[in-house]
Amino acid sequence: MRSVTVDTDQHIEQLSDAVAVETPLVLETLSPSRASDFKLCPQLFKYKAIDKIPVAPTVHQARGTTAHLALQRLFDHPAPERTPDRLFDLFREAWVELRATEYPDMFESQEAERAWGIDSLSVLANYFGTEDPSSFEPAARELDMLQDVGDMTIRGILDRMDESDAGLVITDYKTGKAPPEQYAISAFFALKIYALLIRQQTGRTPTRLRLLYLNGPTVYEIPITDRQLDAMERQLEALWAAINRAMESGNFPTRPSRLCGWCSYQDICPAMNNEDLEEAPAA
Repeated sequence: MRSVTVDTDQHIEQLSDAVAVETPLVLETLSPSRASDFKLCPQLFKYKAIDKIPVAPTVHQARGTTAHLALQRLFDHPAPERTPDRLFDLFREAWVELRATEYPDMFESQEAERAWGIDSLSVLANYFGTEDPSSFEPAARELDMLQDVGDMTIRGILDRMDESDAGLVITDYKTGKAPPEQYAISAFFALKIYALLIRQQTGRTPTRLRLLYLNGPTVYEIPITDRQLDAMERQLEALWAAINRAMESGNFPTRPSRLCGWCSYQDICPAMNNEDLEEAPAA
């Protein structure tokens, strides 16, 4: 009988590699933003959630992140102190914190950074044209939600929730310009998911969803009902199943649209080489 010497560690490693290759990816959690990505374009979802391809942050993203942090902290102060000057100070403080860790090479010069800061404060000042922050106390801010919905696990961070006379109101801040009203409905997709999570967690159905676009400013609001949230749950279940099928097959089709002009992955996306692609606007 011939004996065979086997490197056990190497053999186990090879078996582990083989199992890893054969084991399909399984969706564990899904955020409202990634759900929106897949709905918009499965290939975009793959680049962000599966491949995790990094993209250089933009000045608009830096403004949005800093403004969100400043608006969150504004409500840490007593109502009479929630003034424009206080918000501006909070923005400056937040930027000092974020610049070193999140955006160290954002600007080529102090002049460029200063111009961005002045422009950012002018956008932030518009917030006071949308509501009076001294007139209410939010029920929740930057609410980190991890919630099972049926067989799904949804995770996301909700900007703000308020308790009004008519019920719960979900608010989302946007520092960009508002889309035309006929295109705004799609922007409520993620907020409907958050409303579903709130209903699942608290047993209460929010009554309104609000998008506050500070660069304007423009406020879009829609009412929400249990019937709409039931439909959203069914849509989310179908989306969850579709993502799992795509992860199992490795097939994430592109879905070209005019929004491709704003996509950060244009250089590697196969759809951008498609001659039939509808001309997209410049980013």
